[in-house]
This record gives sequence, C-alpha cells and structure tokens, in this order.
Amino acid sequence: MGTPEDGVVESNWGVALRALAWAAAAAALLEPVALPIGMGGGLAGAVAATCLASRVARSPVRLGWIWLACLVALLLGVAVGGWLTGAELVARWLGVEWAQSAADLVRFAIGAAAIVLALRVTAWRYGIAAVLEFALIALALSSLLAMHRNGAINHPRVLADWALLRGRDPRQFLFLAGGATLLALALALLYEQRGRAPRLLLHLATVAAMALLALLGSWFGRLPAPPRGQGGLGQQERGRGSPRGGSGGPSEKRSTDQDLEFRDDYRSPSHQAPVAVVLLHDDYSPPLGYYYFRQTAFSQFNGRRLVAATRDDIDRDLVLDFPTERVRVVGAPPLGPERLQVRTTVALLADHVRPFGLESPAEFSPREVPEGTGAEFTRSYEVVSSALAVRYEELLGRKTVRLGRAASVYTEMPKDPRYRQLADEIIRTTLRPEFASDPFAQALAISAWLGKHSSYSMRSKHATADDPAADFLFGDRIGYCVHFSHAAAYLLRARGLPARIAAGYVADEGRKGSGSSILLRQKDAHAWAELWLDGFGWIVVDVSPENILDPPDTPPDPDLQRMLGEMARGDRHGGKVASPQDQSTQDLARLGRVLVRGALLLLALALSLLYAIKIWRRLAPALVGAGQIHRVAYRSALDRLAEVGLVRGWGETRESFASRMMALAPSFDPLTRAHVARAFGGATLPAPRETRHWAGRVAREVRGRTPWWKTLLGWINPSSWLMSR
Repeated sequence: MGTPEDGVVESNWGVALRALAWAAAAAALLEPVALPIGMGGGLAGAVAATCLASRVARSPVRLGWIWLACLVALLLGVAVGGWLTGAELVARWLGVEWAQSAADLVRFAIGAAAIVLALRVTAWRYGIAAVLEFALIALALSSLLAMHRNGAINHPRVLADWALLRGRDPRQFLFLAGGATLLALALALLYEQRGRAPRLLLHLATVAAMALLALLGSWFGRLPAPPRGQGGLGQQERGRGSPRGGSGGPSEKRSTDQDLEFRDDYRSPSHQAPVAVVLLHDDYSPPLGYYYFRQTAFSQFNGRRLVAATRDDIDRDLVLDFPTERVRVVGAPPLGPERLQVRTTVALLADHVRPFGLESPAEFSPREVPEGTGAEFTRSYEVVSSALAVRYEELLGRKTVRLGRAASVYTEMPKDPRYRQLADEIIRTTLRPEFASDPFAQALAISAWLGKHSSYSMRSKHATADDPAADFLFGDRIGYCVHFSHAAAYLLRARGLPARIAAGYVADEGRKGSGSSILLRQKDAHAWAELWLDGFGWIVVDVSPENILDPPDTPPDPDLQRMLGEMARGDRHGGKVASPQDQSTQDLARLGRVLVRGALLLLALALSLLYAIKIWRRLAPALVGAGQIHRVAYRSALDRLAEVGLVRGWGETRESFASRMMALAPSFDPLTRAHVARAFGGATLPAPRETRHWAGRVAREVRGRTPWWKTLLGWINPSSWLMSR
C-alpha cells in the first residue's frame, strides 16, 4: 500500500495553488450545465476536498477504501439531487426553482468534492499520479477553450458578457484566466515539500511574476492572431491586375491550373469557423429561400473540368480583387421590376482572395475595418447587388441570346455522348411537349432530376477519374456541390444552353431570423450552376439532393451571429447593454487600468534591471582582470548554485558550504579556497586561467547533476542572484 512519508506536510502555499487550479477546472466544467448556485457548490466542494486531502492521505485507511467511499458519496449526491427535483413535497415546500437550485447545489458540491478528494489523495500518496491530476485539470480547462473555438467569442457566456459589457476582448480574459490557472498548477507540482521548499518557492514566484507580466501584457496589447485559412471554394489562385469592370488597363489572364478541384473525402478541420458577417441594409427575400453570395465563376472547359476563364470577354461580371475605391461591375444585370437593389456590408473574418456579394453584385466600395471589437475582422466592404425579385415561374418563356463570341465558351463540354443522351431523356420524360424547348423549364427539370436521383456526401470517390463529373453522374451519383454543379452545367450545355459554375457561399434565409445579419462559416462554401437568360443575366440553378448521407448540418449560434453582426457595425459591446450599475463603475475601471499599466511598467523595469545584473554577473569572469578574477569567479559559482536553490545558510562558513556541495560540484571547493585566500591576503593564489577553469567546471557539474526543469527555472529566474551569499 502506498502511504505518505513520515513528517511530510503539504504547505499552505501548495494547498492554495492546487485549490485554485481545481476551482478553475470545476468552473470550466460546470459553467455550461449548472445553475449559478450549483457552480458555487462545485467550486466549494473542490476547494474543500483539496484542503482535506492531505489529512485523509496521512490516515491509515487504505486507498481502495477511500476510492470506494468517494464513489458512494458521488452516487449519493446524484441520487439526492434527483430526489430533490422529482419529489412533489420538496417542490411544494421550496418551489420548483429553488428545488432545482438545491438539487444542483447538492449534486455538484458532493460530486466535485468526491472526485477531487479521490484524485488528490492518490496524487498525495503516489507522486506519479500528480501527472494524471495535472492532465485532468488541463482537460477540464480545455473544455472552456473548446467552447471558444472556431471564433465563438460569445462563449463561455459568463466571461464573454462580462468582458463585452466593458468593451474588452473576451479572448484576453480567457487567455488570462487559463494561463494563470495552469501556472498555479505548475507551481503546485514543482513546489518542493521536503527541505528547501521556501527557497524554491521564491524562484517559482519570480517565474510567476514574469508569466503574469506576459498575461497582463496581452490584456492591454494585441493577442496573437490565429492562423487563418482561405475562405470559400476554389481559392487557390489569386486574380491579378485591376478589378473587372474598374478603371485602368485590362486585367491579366488568370491561371487555369488551380481552380475548383474534385476531392475525395473532402473535409475541413475548421468547417464551423466563421469566415464573414453580411449585414443586409434592405429587406430582401430571395426567390428560392436561400441567399447566394457569388465570389467567382468557372466557365472554360479545360478537357477535364470547368475552370476560371482566361479571356477578358468571359465572365465580365466578376471582380478579381478587393476595391480600393468605388467600382461598378461591368455586365451586371440592370435594375428594374425583375431585379431590386439590395445593399449589403461584408466584414471578413478569414482571408479571401477576392470579394463576394449577394447573387449579382453591381457595385463594390471599400469600408473601414471594425477594430477594437474583439472580433478579428480582416477586411470590410460595401456591395450593391441587383437581386432577383420575381418567382422562378415568371422566368419561363425567357430566351438565352446576346452572348456573342462567348456563346461557344459557355456551351463547351466533354465529348462523352452520354451527357446529351441523359439530358434528352430527362427533358423527354419530365417535361410536357410545350415546355421541352423552354430554357428555364429545361434547367428546372435537370436540377430536379439530379436532386431526386443523386445522394449528397463529402466522402465521394471520383477525383481520380479522367472525367470526375461523368464518373459521378453515370456511376453511383454520390458527391457534393462540385459534382452536382458540374453535372448540371454539362447537362444544360448538352441541350445547347449557356451555363457556368459559380462559387461562393449559401445561407438559408431562416438563419437571418428577426435580425439583419448573416454569419457565414467555412462549411457554407458552395458551388452551383448558373443559366444565362436574356434580360435577367445569370440565374442560379442549384441542385438540392433529396438523399443526404452525411450527418445533418447544425446552424450557427444565433447569439454569436447577432454579436458579430453588431461588431461588424462597430459596436465594441457586441450589442450587450450595460446596466446603470455597470456604467457607474466605468470611471473606476479606467482608474484601475491606469494603475495596472503603471504597475506593469514598474514590473517590466524591475525585471529588466534584474536580468541586466544577472547577465553581467554571469559574463564578468571572462571580462575582469587578474585582480578581480578570484572574487568574481567565486560569485559566478555561487549564482550557479543559487539558480537551483542551493545557497549558504545563515551562520554557515564558506568552507562548510563548499564541503556540503562536494557531491554536486567538486570544483567548487578549490574555487572557495582561492576566494578565501584572496580575501584574507593569502600568499599563494592560483593563476587567473585556472580560476576561470574551475568556475566553468562548477557550471557544468551543476548543470549535469540537476534535473532539467530546475536548470530551466534557474535560467529564467532573474532574481536568483539575490540569494547568493
């Protein structure tokens, strides 16, 4: 049986540090599931168990019985909590709300105490179990970070709301809380409980001060920006030259080597990450119930797939770069009864190679990027779109003409005759004869047929085929938007209809809710086919597969969408309204920030001075002359020992200290005798070169016989030299 060593007493500092770490871990785990009173009970239970753990561990009770008792207590807490919420008598006596609060208090207080006590006693009796303790606390804290992942700055809500009401970035508070807690746990794990604990604690406290300086520096500075990926589909290549439709010379040809690729097992590790916020300034309801944000188009057939066109007379309605001034889009459909003007603001949260706009953008204008809001907006611009305002049934009977030389590009496709055969079969079997030659009726028929006879899955297996679209369409018909859009475009072209593929983002109109902002995520990136109709321009022909093999989509957090929308408008509070009490404390908060900044400055100056002195004392043996070398070399050796917590005791002679250090650093003894001889006027002194050699050997001996973490802490600690005597 593992038992604690006799005479070992855990210090109050160690208990306090571990209690702080466990309290933070309990708060991180309980915040999403517990009522405030339940969270308070969990914190109290974790702290109480940490304080009692050493006494329980020193008792003669075997560890197995302690674990069994903790398990029984845990089950008892769950049972009592369930009884409090289910008992009619309790609900009548306390009321439903107070009964639920009492259940949370009992359940989480007893549960947290039982779990922490079992783990703490185990770590107390078996030192190696402290690693498990640290891992579990780190895992609990990572759950807090997991809530905050993918740009969800509104989580955890308690922290985010408190920060936003004060106009601060929630990430700063999260960074500060997590860093401080992990630092406290690391200090507790490194804290020596036997012998030289106070000395090591001084060193660790210095490290804590340095870490606190870094944490508080992030409070008033700028947090490191996380790496960002490309937004949207087909974003590998970047357009160059002036924007399409803008003033200036003709744009350079675009690369056709990297475009909308077919991929197998298409997965994005950050598919839930927000990439942009779109603000709608006009009330607009799209005909299909979806907002399509076009960013680019693929019209030219390269023998295997559709790629971005290299001719300047193709896809002139695209803008290849972000606007630096107001830019009108050439080729945008005119406004009229069929198309309405819709104004939007786009605030990007991820890097994009070109702008996008609602359906058919007609004008782009730059806009100042919202700053100081807690959201990492990379760019912002205004878009005026010519949005379709008629029902799709009203597009029947429209013609596809006036494309001139571009007509051949928009009808080019693979030579495989199966495309034409399938297109003809779809029209023959699904349309009445009077609609068989109607362009838009054919587009609707092809889209509906693909949706009915195909399945959606990101785990498609067609990328290696010579013609991936044919492998999909005439094979298992399992694919995602790139397959559906290619199939629809080819079938339309097989009927002689001008078609292309557009890419950007799509969002359900229902996601807008009662607000005017739409949050776009990486998973909203989409590709769809488009058909050219005279007088209307490019019309969306999207395929909606009836059979979906992947797990259902989860909508974005509406609170995050609303918050980012307000931040995109420049509201630092993210739409949070401060109470009169919060507003009355703003002056006090400003004063506190001034005082903290002043303290940080003084702390930075003090650390800089300590480091400067430490570096000088370290380099001095190589710089001073023969008259000072014995004293300076001895001082350097003392500093090396002090870095790992070894210092001469009060009243201890230098010779006795050297004898005590003989096992660790044998070369320290002759260095001590040389220093003493020099101080008391000894007749025979070693040569300066020999003294420097001993000082170097002391450094190597200490480094080679000391745990690496102690050596590292000694290097970092700027005040270790203050302990030398």
